[in-house]
Amino acid sequence: MTESKRSWGKVRQIQPSGRYQASYVHGGVWGVTKGIRFTALSTFDSKGDAWAWLGRERELIDRGIWTPPFERHQQHEQERIEAERAKRAAEAMPTIESYGRQYVDRDDLAGASRDRYKQILKYYVLGEPATSNRRGMTKGKPVIPYGLGDIRITELTRAQVRVWWQSLPVKTRESSCRQAYDLLRAIMNAAVEDELIDVNPVKVKAAAQAQVSRERDVPPLPIPVLFLVADAMPERLRLGVLLGGVLGMRSGEVRALQRRDFQLSANPPTVTVSRSVKEAEGKVDIGPVKTARKGIATRTLVIPTALVDAIRTHLRDHTQIGRSGLLFWRASDGAPIRSAAWLKTFKKACNQAAADLEAEATKLTAATGEPESDEAERVRELLTDQGGYIFHGTRVTGLTWSYRLSGGNLKAVQAIGGHTSSKTALRYQRADVDYLAAIAENVSAVIEGSRTAGVANQVGRRHHSADDRL
Repeated sequence: MTESKRSWGKVRQIQPSGRYQASYVHGGVWGVTKGIRFTALSTFDSKGDAWAWLGRERELIDRGIWTPPFERHQQHEQERIEAERAKRAAEAMPTIESYGRQYVDRDDLAGASRDRYKQILKYYVLGEPATSNRRGMTKGKPVIPYGLGDIRITELTRAQVRVWWQSLPVKTRESSCRQAYDLLRAIMNAAVEDELIDVNPVKVKAAAQAQVSRERDVPPLPIPVLFLVADAMPERLRLGVLLGGVLGMRSGEVRALQRRDFQLSANPPTVTVSRSVKEAEGKVDIGPVKTARKGIATRTLVIPTALVDAIRTHLRDHTQIGRSGLLFWRASDGAPIRSAAWLKTFKKACNQAAADLEAEATKLTAATGEPESDEAERVRELLTDQGGYIFHGTRVTGLTWSYRLSGGNLKAVQAIGGHTSSKTALRYQRADVDYLAAIAENVSAVIEGSRTAGVANQVGRRHHSADDRL
């Protein structure tokens, strides 16, 4: 065994391994107490490595941060164990893909909603390649340059969300992109509720501002135009437009109506809404209404007298036989009409109504020389622009007129529409041009009345009121 010493510390070679051991004395008081010798916890391959270790130990002493080598080893080992435990815990955390798929597969979602969420998650959050060329996609190509699926729930940052949002095709696929943002935010909110994370990182200012107008603002149709569209529908489907536009029923609710739902001899006549057409995974079925999961499984609507005869005629001429016979059904197999087929026929009727209005305006102009009014042009554009008017607009029409004619009774409108909250009911109240024009006329009448009365009379009345108070 050979040893070598310098001004501080000692290195010795251990036989027969030939490795080197380093040690040093520290502590104690010169001439009073001896210091303690501390030895490196492992040996070294070379003498230089041993002296280098001694140099590092001396540096720790000089800086005043020295602790015994064994204590440092224990601390480092504890830190290593904790880091390994944290790593395993992080690896056990679900990714956005796995957690997101679990979220959209939950049982409390309606079938159509589940299908839509799965599509949004797949293409707009996970960034998987499109499987078809439908809906503005190109088969084999992703909608976004990269997805968030591989990121763990606990590791998603606001910066990553911001970059993801900026990569979405908002200009060309606005509605889907906003739905994707809503879905990702909902997924992360669920993670907060499950105590997987403390704060939801899905907070993009531009996207949050877009949520205010995320729904297409569908104005109500004037009542004469509603009936014009209904008349343009095939006779066996005409009543469906009136039920949506007068009673404010949803498309699925209209298509699920059966003969037994109507009580036309009652006073007043009513219709019970308790079912809706459901479409999921390519299947069409009839199930509970949308709000059944929130405690509103059925609602009874009073039928205006003006619709009773039309309903009687439809029940006699176009409804399937039997109490459970459908009012609206496919001629091919008697099953409920699909949403896409219903909407296609409805938009065709809207285009026909717009063409009839244009022809009428042209005829009037030829006869009187008067151009088409701005309001008439607005109605025609409403029926045809942005891909055409949607059937949900008839529900908007019915609930808007219910709100006005009830004197703004929100509870009544909520009951008619089958809403679970007054906030939801308010979303269907629209102030169209006709209604605003009526308000403006009322304001104008007040102004004209005040001017006719004269300033002197008005001032005199105010002075007289002041004298009375005195």
